[in-house]
Amino acid sequence: MPLSVVLSLSGAPPSRVAVGSSPLAELTAALHAYTEAEHHPRAIHWARGLETHGTDPDPDPNPDPDLSPAPAPAPTVSAFDPVLRRRVRDWAPLWSSYRARYLLPLGAVGDRPLGAEVEDIARLPLPLFAELTAYAIRGGNSGMPLDRVLEERAQREGLLEAAERRSTARSELARRLLHAPESLRTDLLDLLDRAARALEPDLARAARAISGRLPELRRAVEHDGPGRALAALDPAASYRDGPPRVVFDKFHHGIVNVATTPVLVVPSVFGGPHLLVKHEPGFAAVVQYPLLPESDDQPGYATVHRRLEVLRDPGRQRIARAIAREPLTPSELATRSGMSLPQVSRHLARLREAGLVTVERDGRRAYYQLHLERVRRLGDDLLTALFH
Repeated sequence: MPLSVVLSLSGAPPSRVAVGSSPLAELTAALHAYTEAEHHPRAIHWARGLETHGTDPDPDPNPDPDLSPAPAPAPTVSAFDPVLRRRVRDWAPLWSSYRARYLLPLGAVGDRPLGAEVEDIARLPLPLFAELTAYAIRGGNSGMPLDRVLEERAQREGLLEAAERRSTARSELARRLLHAPESLRTDLLDLLDRAARALEPDLARAARAISGRLPELRRAVEHDGPGRALAALDPAASYRDGPPRVVFDKFHHGIVNVATTPVLVVPSVFGGPHLLVKHEPGFAAVVQYPLLPESDDQPGYATVHRRLEVLRDPGRQRIARAIAREPLTPSELATRSGMSLPQVSRHLARLREAGLVTVERDGRRAYYQLHLERVRRLGDDLLTALFH
């Protein structure tokens, strides 16, 4: 049975879905993209560039025309010194695939300054901060509750055991949390401050890109309704009636009743390719979705799978090789391939349905050519779909 996160919209007025920016969510998305760069094909060069100083103090915000209007991380102008680099990697479990809940807005209010969002972390009751940190260190909130991890021996031992199985970094964070939780929080807040200052040029550029797209998203929510607007954010999402709901294809299962749990939708430059749906009891649900270039046609897993299946056939491979070099008519393809015209037509139909060919007409003749960019991107698209 496929896993999914469902936002149930029954009885929820449109005002229950808000749209806004979150500097804290974008900061930790950038830290995640740095520490797990292999999951972010568009950000690999940016992440590597953090380890050397940039050479352009005021780069064009859209240096690559293929990325215009620049919702993917542009060339790095920020830099991490060796000490900060090591600290960011030591704390990486908190912003890995299971993000610590307090690293996203705790309420359904966006457009707050970074300082206010960080102050929310500082004001969390210590037992709640410890619980949320423990879930992030463990890598999820399924399994034994960790709501009394500072007090109950079984929860402490369970956290240590789970952390030790995952990595040395997680084990060290778990021990620090259990030994001196307030000191750990102080160090975390200091790290967030230092990382934000080190990344300030790149985060400022990301903030401009996000700000430019917020009005469009707000209009979509108002005009199309929250359900359809949310489903349009992700090629693997769908809007369904009876009852109204949005279904996100994820690797875990969850149901969010929007009538009782408000939702904040947060665009992200550094979050791509992941769409993150964060929902935990007692807090607003947050949907952090990646901004893509307006010309981008990032396919979902089903589309990538279909394209790979279509190209497996030897006959279609022969046709693809021919029309990769030049546009050809079906009749010319039949002559060159040794196939009958009906066979060629069937293969071309499959390639066209998968979006792998373009067609230009000259009078009564149709010329087919391989969509070179989509074929070239298949490897990256597959990785993006797998990590989504």
